[in-house]
Amino acid sequence: MRKFAAALALATIALSAAAADNVVKITANENGFTPAQLNVTAGQAFVIEVQNTGKKAVEFESKQLHVEKVIAAGKTAQVKVKALKAGSYKFFDEFNEDKAKGEVVAK
Repeated sequence: MRKFAAALALATIALSAAAADNVVKITANENGFTPAQLNVTAGQAFVIEVQNTGKKAVEFESKQLHVEKVIAAGKTAQVKVKALKAGSYKFFDEFNEDKAKGEVVAK
C-alpha cells in the first residue's frame, strides 16, 4: 500500500510540473480576451495564465474544460487544465458573456 501511495504522489507531482511548464498566457478585460484562440497540444496538461487588464473583475469560465475562475481587476490568475483530446473547447467571461468569448484548440 505504501508503494502505491508513493507512486501516486510522484505521478501527481510530475503532472503538476508538466502543466506548470506548459503555460499559455491570455489577457482579459470587459471587452474580451486577447488572443481569443489558444492553441495547445492534445494529450498534454497545461495552465492558462489570465491577466485581467480591465477595471472590473472577469470570470474565466468553460463548461467544456470544467473550469471557473474569478480574476479581480489588475490581477493575474492561473487555471490548470487536464490533458485534452483533439478538438475545440469554448470559454467565456460570465460577467461579459456578450463580448468576451474564445476557444482552446487542442491539436
